[in-house]
Amino acid sequence: MERFFDTEGVTQSQRVLHTPSGYARKHLCYIQEAGRLKSLKPHISSREGLESFLFLHVISGSGTLTCPGGKYDLKSGDMALIDCREHYEHCSSEEDPWELEWVHFDGAKAEAFYGIFTKRSGETPVFRAERRNLPAIDEIMKTQEMPEPQGELTADLYLSRLMLCCLDALEGKSDTADYERIRESLNEQAGTIADDALESTIEAISGLSFGKTDEGFTKRYGISIRGYLENRRLNTSKELLRFTIKPVEEISAEAGFQTETVFRELFDRYERMSPEEYRKKWAQWIKG
Repeated sequence: MERFFDTEGVTQSQRVLHTPSGYARKHLCYIQEAGRLKSLKPHISSREGLESFLFLHVISGSGTLTCPGGKYDLKSGDMALIDCREHYEHCSSEEDPWELEWVHFDGAKAEAFYGIFTKRSGETPVFRAERRNLPAIDEIMKTQEMPEPQGELTADLYLSRLMLCCLDALEGKSDTADYERIRESLNEQAGTIADDALESTIEAISGLSFGKTDEGFTKRYGISIRGYLENRRLNTSKELLRFTIKPVEEISAEAGFQTETVFRELFDRYERMSPEEYRKKWAQWIKG
């Protein structure tokens, strides 16, 4: 149930608190607390050791956030995502008291997601995103009025959208390379680009060294350039195994693998079976 709080003239807030079910703790991302807060006078909110992650958005006003990454000045439109297991504190400014909206959450996917977020953000928790792209805090709060398990499943959906928006906001934050163009080129040339020409091809597209481009590409997409190329080639090979009767050796070459041996090694590593076994399991034209 949503409740309104007036903390002795310091803050006014509306919030919901949630105790997750055993199923949610094991399988989902779940809300612990969500709400809005209006600061009436400056005060420091300081915590640590919470089994929680905190997303906060400054709706208006300004203040500061201090966490292991440093001290950050926040203003209207700024957002932050922090691990509350570490010490953190935030404080509204006196001249321009802020209004915040926030979600405390945790769960099976939350810690893994936070690892991806910090890797891509360069350890900086503060970012900006279009508020219209975020799931509304009001909608997140309303999930607590739903019967279970609908409420927790819907909350998991909203939190997944929230996490995706956080990652989207980081794209291009400090990059100079056109990673989308690189990705499209890899899609188009996966079957023809030679392994020994990969680095020079990428450098020609990005205008940067391969190492620097690969670092940025990995930060953005969560996979290295070579790993992405391997993935595209494997997807092509699986399509050919399923929907054609071409021999494995021909499929290996058409997909862009340097040798059939390399193809078989990678196929076994990712699929845990041979190309022939995959074809037998998945090909629609094989009967019995």
